[in-house]
Amino acid sequence: MDISIKNTGLNVLYVLGSGRLDLDSAVEYGTKVKDAIEDSNEIIEQVILDFSQITFISSFGLKVVLELYKHLKAQNGVLKLKNVSEGLMASFRMVGFDKFLIFE
Repeated sequence: MDISIKNTGLNVLYVLGSGRLDLDSAVEYGTKVKDAIEDSNEIIEQVILDFSQITFISSFGLKVVLELYKHLKAQNGVLKLKNVSEGLMASFRMVGFDKFLIFE
């Protein structure tokens, strides 16, 4: 999985990943995002996960998204998911994440 993380200013991180968010890649994805939050020179208030190039998400990938949500919420931050395909959205709905995550 390729992961690009940009600090867009205004206390926002933009994360673009491509490929599958599964057992093999989810740990790396979550670690890189958390490290970018912690290593930032500013307090990150919002993280946007762009799913436009994510083709699959496993239960382990869902767990990592949940962990990122909890990590940000503990810091009064917001996690947003952008460009989620209908197929991936079905996975988020199945586990009830659509009830508390923000989708754009």
